[in-house]
Amino acid sequence: MCTSHDVENETDSNDPRSGYALASTWPNYPADMVFEMGSGVAVDANDIVYLFTRDVEHWAAHPLALKDKMGKSSISMFNRSGDYLGKWGPSGERGFALGAHTLYIEKDGMFWTTDRDGHTVKKYTPDGELLLTLGTFAEWGEDETHFNGPTAVAIQDNGNIVVADGYWNSRLVWYSPDGEFIKSIGGWGRGPGEFNTPHALAIDSQERLLVADLCGGNFHDYMTVPGQIEPYRTKVADDCQHRIQRFTPDGEYIDEWTHILPLSLAAHNKKIYASDQMSNLAILDEDTGQELDRVEKIAIYIHQLAIDSHGDLYTASVYPEHAGEARGRTGPSHRRWSRALTA
Repeated sequence: MCTSHDVENETDSNDPRSGYALASTWPNYPADMVFEMGSGVAVDANDIVYLFTRDVEHWAAHPLALKDKMGKSSISMFNRSGDYLGKWGPSGERGFALGAHTLYIEKDGMFWTTDRDGHTVKKYTPDGELLLTLGTFAEWGEDETHFNGPTAVAIQDNGNIVVADGYWNSRLVWYSPDGEFIKSIGGWGRGPGEFNTPHALAIDSQERLLVADLCGGNFHDYMTVPGQIEPYRTKVADDCQHRIQRFTPDGEYIDEWTHILPLSLAAHNKKIYASDQMSNLAILDEDTGQELDRVEKIAIYIHQLAIDSHGDLYTASVYPEHAGEARGRTGPSHRRWSRALTA
């Protein structure tokens, strides 16, 4: 276990961005922690931060994945100071997903994981007991019991579950709290209520559902098997705009915001936090979409972001090599930004 330390003295204090400063040594990885990239991040009610990492990047077409039927993805715990608190889950073992995508902690403390390449969404107790699995592991499809690259999950106030089945399908799927299929909406397209790649979800204070909808096409031949990607998905629509679509809790289209390129979303204190151009963060009014604040270049490929009770920002970044950075513990896989550090 790492000892506590004063993160106040370990920030890029000469480079505050919109009042935020980088905790430059956060987190303090244990010496034996090996992973390729950050994929998901979530914060619980006690401000414990959970990192969902791709420890060995497997995908459906990977020979080892086909043999083992399980990738190497783990969830690690850190406190706000960056101290390592151990692995989360049953016996701290690896193997939560064939391809770690995103991690969520709902209001009652339950944990949710999305496994893009394993085509499942799973619910766990805070102690790591598996309660529910949606989708069929390692089998792709587009029906009530199959996904094709699920990307995100959101839990509504009535307990209903909304899954973004978004990488190689283009739909949202509703389930009851017990996992019974209710309905799906969407389909490939750029019209209202249609999607190319619904990559992230958020629910605002008015229970509106926000969807980060990216322009296709989704080639990804190296991580899929023949026939998994429909041919129409391989061509980007003319004049396609990335957007945030908004829906009622029942899935009726409200409107869309097209001034943001959103890879990830989070709702906090009646504001929407949205990645923009992959590496920047836009803070938006939840009613109008008006940009209230902006933090430039806080991460590389902000794949998921989370906010703690102090308002600190945590990011998980994929594929840092696209910006000339290293994978793993020496690269910018995880970051914490805090306004408290500039005081």
